[in-house]
Amino acid sequence: MRKLTLVCLGVFILAGISFAFSVQSSVAAEPIVIGSINPLTGTNAVQGTDMKRGEALALEEINAAGGIYGHPLKIIWEDTESSPRGGMDAVHKLVEINKVSVIIGAYSSGVSLPTGQWTNSKKVIQIAEASTSPKLREIGPYFFDVMGLDEVMGTKLAEFALESGAQTFASITVNNPFGIGIEIWTEKTVKKAGKTWLEAVRYDEKKTDYRAEIERLFAKNPDVVFFTAYGTESKLILKQAHEMGLKPAKGWYADYMTMWSNEVIPETAEGIKGLVIGTATGTRLKEYKAAYKNKYGAGAKQTAFGAYAYDATWIAALALSIAGKTNTDGIAKALYTAGGIYNGVTGDKSFDKDGMQVTDYYQRMIYTGGKLLPYK
Repeated sequence: MRKLTLVCLGVFILAGISFAFSVQSSVAAEPIVIGSINPLTGTNAVQGTDMKRGEALALEEINAAGGIYGHPLKIIWEDTESSPRGGMDAVHKLVEINKVSVIIGAYSSGVSLPTGQWTNSKKVIQIAEASTSPKLREIGPYFFDVMGLDEVMGTKLAEFALESGAQTFASITVNNPFGIGIEIWTEKTVKKAGKTWLEAVRYDEKKTDYRAEIERLFAKNPDVVFFTAYGTESKLILKQAHEMGLKPAKGWYADYMTMWSNEVIPETAEGIKGLVIGTATGTRLKEYKAAYKNKYGAGAKQTAFGAYAYDATWIAALALSIAGKTNTDGIAKALYTAGGIYNGVTGDKSFDKDGMQVTDYYQRMIYTGGKLLPYK
């Protein structure tokens, strides 16, 4: 089936009234309610705020197109507070009090794994928007993800770094399922290329000093260091490495660079190379950025993750439109159809048999002069 553009999708949702189920006029104004969990406070608040804005932008467009069967879509937003515990509190409220059948979010595999395992056990749909651990694949039939897993990003990042001619490699990653997944796949790719892996340093979040981890990272003088960090920690790690005069000979290489590009001290991150996500669909992405700027202003901080949240919201709406008033088994089945026909801002959104993305898209970038620019 041909991919649906944004305009066609709106028409499709409106047209869905005729083939899915009829709605009595007396209940036409009742909203269809879904939940959202994202970090609106804490370490990842910049990313979480961007994701909420992406969801809100999609929500506005969906309802302007007629909603779902004439019903407006409503999102109840809950804050994970950038922690697994906060995420669990959020899904418990949404499921047990608000009685939602679909939840979008979260940011970070460390949050999406426990929340997804619990929502799956309750037969509630959860659509992760910015989580990439391969362990997500094992959660179950009610869990989906609109972002490619670490096996894709880790491999592509290592291939990029290998082109530098480096012979020795190390990594510093957050000690959670996301960071460990990146570590595993960069290391696998480096070793497969016949190069030497020297050290894998895992750090805990919310510390006030990372000098010991940095010293261990550089003890064997790696040519390249792979860098995985959220906003708050990235600022401190790079600041302290800069103060210690430690920099890999062939440079730092970072995954998901928009996790930290808005927060670091520019001179400490100068020259870092890496990958950003969701850049394959030029026209759709430009349209999204223009609409975002128009709604939130030119000064609003954008990360790559808001676009994934936007896509997840549209896919959820389309699946609800296709499924009609069915149980979550019907919505889960409809998500496979929705992912296959939706023309996403972040590219092809087709799900594989485990509800994970078939593919994802990355662009090579370099941080220079306080900005992320395409790497040439």
